[in-house]
Amino acid sequence: MNIGSRFLILLTVCSLIVIETVGWKKGAVQKDNQIPPVGSLIAPQMIHPDHIIFLWLENKDLDSIIGNKNAPFINSLVKKGTLFTNAHAITHPSYPNYVDFFAGDPNGVVDDACLDSTNLSTPNLYTTLKRVHKSFAWYSEDLPENGSKVCVANMYAAKHNPTTIFKNVPRRANKRFADLPINYNNLENVVCISPNLIHDMHSASIKDGDDWIKTKMGSLINWCSTHNSVFIVYFDESGVNQDNRIPVIAIGKKVQADFKTNALYDHFSWTKTVSAMFLAPDSWTGNLSNAKLVTDCWRQ
Repeated sequence: MNIGSRFLILLTVCSLIVIETVGWKKGAVQKDNQIPPVGSLIAPQMIHPDHIIFLWLENKDLDSIIGNKNAPFINSLVKKGTLFTNAHAITHPSYPNYVDFFAGDPNGVVDDACLDSTNLSTPNLYTTLKRVHKSFAWYSEDLPENGSKVCVANMYAAKHNPTTIFKNVPRRANKRFADLPINYNNLENVVCISPNLIHDMHSASIKDGDDWIKTKMGSLINWCSTHNSVFIVYFDESGVNQDNRIPVIAIGKKVQADFKTNALYDHFSWTKTVSAMFLAPDSWTGNLSNAKLVTDCWRQ
């Protein structure tokens, strides 16, 4: 082998060593500089809306709403958004379901008994979103005044508003439905709305609730469809069926239209998903750690 050939072989070997070494170092530097992801924030199919609004309704089975001629407005939304055919509540009755959604755990709430005061200070959607400088509010119809902790007033019931039993949630996050902003751009990032016992279908007909939703929520739903926002028609628990399957419909600019998903989701799934949407921690309880993210209905 002549000197030129030996030099060429030596040069090739050295080049390979340099490439491998530099490449390894570059990869190591990039890895060290990465910010550790919070929960499931790197989910590739997750969207990041400006607002997400949950309209909470009461005690209905999927088959009692979907296809029901007494709920024409709700059923009209199915074509405009995504219908979840395998969504479930966690338990019965109402109160623990609301607390499960808000805090990722029932926190000892097992029935609908009035809780005048409590020292609950566990993490919840308000505190979790606050950590990432995002806002949260729960709007309740017939709430006598903002921040009220009353158990019952007119057709308002505190069992449908979990914010009142957490001492780490300020009174300003507990709002009257009458104070819902006219300019929807001024809505909080995450909003829950509880109609009163008539309009949420708890103590009146499906038609009463459907008419109210069309009148009071129609413009907000349309707005979400043309803005970077999501509106969710949501139910706390099932009615007579034992499977606790609930009707859920999502509508929004980045929600697939005329789409149905049979993926299994529950209240914890939505809590985890809402947190991930706003780059907030999404696994502060074991229930949330084990929950499935809602990913199949979004469009990028």
